[in-house]
Amino acid sequence: MNLACPDEVRQQLDGLYQWQVQRMDQPNNTATSLSSQSERFSPRIFSLLTQARQLTPSKDGRYLDFDVFSNTQVRTFSAVITGCSSAQKNSILAAVEVQAGLRKTPSATPRRLEYELKRDCTGQWKITEITYRNERVFHLKTYLEKLVNPTP
Repeated sequence: MNLACPDEVRQQLDGLYQWQVQRMDQPNNTATSLSSQSERFSPRIFSLLTQARQLTPSKDGRYLDFDVFSNTQVRTFSAVITGCSSAQKNSILAAVEVQAGLRKTPSATPRRLEYELKRDCTGQWKITEITYRNERVFHLKTYLEKLVNPTP
């Protein structure tokens, strides 16, 4: 990651993680629903996220079993943008280290995520993909597409 992140990209990701930490602190607050963050995402990934979060094991036989903003099943404490790099035209990759853990204690090892953001037709940066970089590297969009529309 060799570029300074544009302020707009930092604002999108910092705002997302402020919401994420608030959501962890106040899980029953309707202001912390995912719909309040829709403007941060491309329509496609937001639709997949919404559909995946509605799945239940009893009804659908599958569900989203991890927090997509930390790649864990535990609490998010904070996140730091560590750098950016150019991807394609009108897109940028932003590396984020997320501190997550149980109760009041973050893990010593941050979770490494890479966000791809693209400029939409209005010039706004939108999250189009999240890549998880810890143990097993995988892409959120591909995972959600398979989860929402499994092939028999």
